[in-house]
Amino acid sequence: MRTHATLLGAVLLGFVSVLSYAQAPVPFINQPLVPDATAPGGAQFTLTVNGTGFVSNSVVNWNGSALATQFVNASQLTAIVPAADIATASTGWATVVNPAPGGGKSNVEFFTVTNKRSSVGLGLASSPAVGPVPEGAAVGDFNGDGKLDLAVTNGGGNGNTVSILLGDGKGNFTLTSTLTVGYFPNLVFTGDFNGDGKLDLVVTDIYSNTLSVLLGDGNGNFTLVSSPVLDSWPDGVAVGDFNGDGKLDLAAVGVFGDLWILLGDGTGNFNLVSSTDLCSWPQYVAVGDFNGDGKLDLAVTCGGNGGNQLSILLGDGTGNFTLVSSLTVGVGDNTVVAGDWNGDGKLDLATSNANDNTVSILLGDGTGNFTVTSTPKVGSGPNSLAVGDFNADGKPDLAVSNSGDNTVSILLGDGTGNFTLASSPAVGSDPGFVVVGDFNGDGKLDLATPNTNDNTVSILLQGVPLATLSPSNLSFGTQLIGTGSSPQPVTLTNTGVKTLRIIKIAVTSWNFSQTNNCPSTVPPNGQCTINVRFKPHDRGKHTGTVTITDNAPNSPQKVPLTGVGTAVSLVPSGLNFGDQQVGTTSPPQVVTLTNYGTAAVEISRVHFRGKNSGAFAQSNTCGTSVPAGGSCSISVTFTPESKGPKTATLDVGDNGGGSPQTVALSGTGT
Repeated sequence: MRTHATLLGAVLLGFVSVLSYAQAPVPFINQPLVPDATAPGGAQFTLTVNGTGFVSNSVVNWNGSALATQFVNASQLTAIVPAADIATASTGWATVVNPAPGGGKSNVEFFTVTNKRSSVGLGLASSPAVGPVPEGAAVGDFNGDGKLDLAVTNGGGNGNTVSILLGDGKGNFTLTSTLTVGYFPNLVFTGDFNGDGKLDLVVTDIYSNTLSVLLGDGNGNFTLVSSPVLDSWPDGVAVGDFNGDGKLDLAAVGVFGDLWILLGDGTGNFNLVSSTDLCSWPQYVAVGDFNGDGKLDLAVTCGGNGGNQLSILLGDGTGNFTLVSSLTVGVGDNTVVAGDWNGDGKLDLATSNANDNTVSILLGDGTGNFTVTSTPKVGSGPNSLAVGDFNADGKPDLAVSNSGDNTVSILLGDGTGNFTLASSPAVGSDPGFVVVGDFNGDGKLDLATPNTNDNTVSILLQGVPLATLSPSNLSFGTQLIGTGSSPQPVTLTNTGVKTLRIIKIAVTSWNFSQTNNCPSTVPPNGQCTINVRFKPHDRGKHTGTVTITDNAPNSPQKVPLTGVGTAVSLVPSGLNFGDQQVGTTSPPQVVTLTNYGTAAVEISRVHFRGKNSGAFAQSNTCGTSVPAGGSCSISVTFTPESKGPKTATLDVGDNGGGSPQTVALSGTGT
């Protein structure tokens, strides 16, 4: 009897030992957190985190610190957020960490500590330059300073690079490195592919048919470690632990109809385990547990070349996926995102429809089935979608980049699955992939999107004053030294949602001056005018800058100024000879050249240019130089050789600044 008990105890101990050392999956968090926002200064509260792959000793982290966590089931955790963590306006970064063996850290979901708002005030704060033809973007803390950074793909020319822009936590980004990847990189995604707790990158290289995997060192540096080869142009990628072994895997789609599943080995290498001919021109893939079985599933848009299908594939937890349905959505669907739009605890979907200028909202029933319930209108050519609670009302909203009209549309959700277009702030030319984050740490979600035609990234900040200047530069042409130009205006507009406080307006060069009607404060949507004049004190090219210092995050704003000072004037600036009989010569008309400088002006040429230059002739008293304060005359005659209007330009070359000096000539042969 004792022997049997001993054997039974050994068996039970072995069973418990096996359980305790079972591989934990990499957890995955659904959007949104519940709640996903709260006002600053409140009491502690219970945060509910829904997702996939949670285990009994999973821990919810808040800005990297562990919270007291309660395991509900493999799809839900609760955690206590202390009052100290929400005392002031800020944004919390929530993750779930599963212990080893296996395990690892989940994706990040943002929790905003801010007051609820009835509107969203996003404005363009800056447009840092990146490489040619930027399209894809990813957000994350790449250097471990607690401030969000950006990675942007550059596919134009011989770019074949990814730009890394590090954020300063105030909404500003600095290009710090450019990484070489495959041919024509399109999109970029983040994940910890080698389990060292530092964010890595995976890039789709369309024309080299590869995925570039770059491992991060936690200081903002990345190293290319592998380039798994696929058999046709890869586009969208989803990141998740598809076989539950605690190592992140990849699901990629290619524009010729393929879905590839690549299982990770935990070192940054990936093995292609399956390739499925899925649909016509798949472009993007979203991940989530759509049928509530604790295993990650996929949703793939099949909208390239005017398609309108959304494919749903259910996973079996070993890395295999089965197509269960193909839904009709809007035409030209590009991207798909997953989240719980109606608060029923079941994942829903949304697609951007480039040809319809709509977004398709699909509600899920928790078994893997989805129904299109609405198609709200957005801007022209919606390209990319992102999820966030932009007005802090506890209900998920959508941001949509519109490549056709260079805007980003904000769709506010009502928590029942309905979305309403709230605003469409302007960005650069042909915006690409839009990403969400609190870039200036004020507790309000901001946006970033690369601009394919501008080679820039638009940074849109919320809830701040923003100074926008138009035009962005002034050119005054040629101006006689010692004389003042007519004023040219610069309009300053506060495109933000808070009052703009102007501290100083100044001009850097004594050849330029400014006057303005700007008050000390400019309300939202308010304007004022800065009038700039050019009065050159010597000859040659002059540059300057109008600098506006204020409380906007993009302060100081600067307007470059250019102008050319000349000591030489030609009067008049034009001669009209009227009607002149063909073959006869008009009476001469005189142009006077005057040197207003303090030194002699050398004359290098006096000639005519233009289509009818042969119809005009000149004689002059200028010689090779004109002394300081002196003048000379140029007599011009008109002899048409045929009927009709004739034009040409009298061109005087000199070293007096602003050369050549010109006079427009006209006449008509009769």
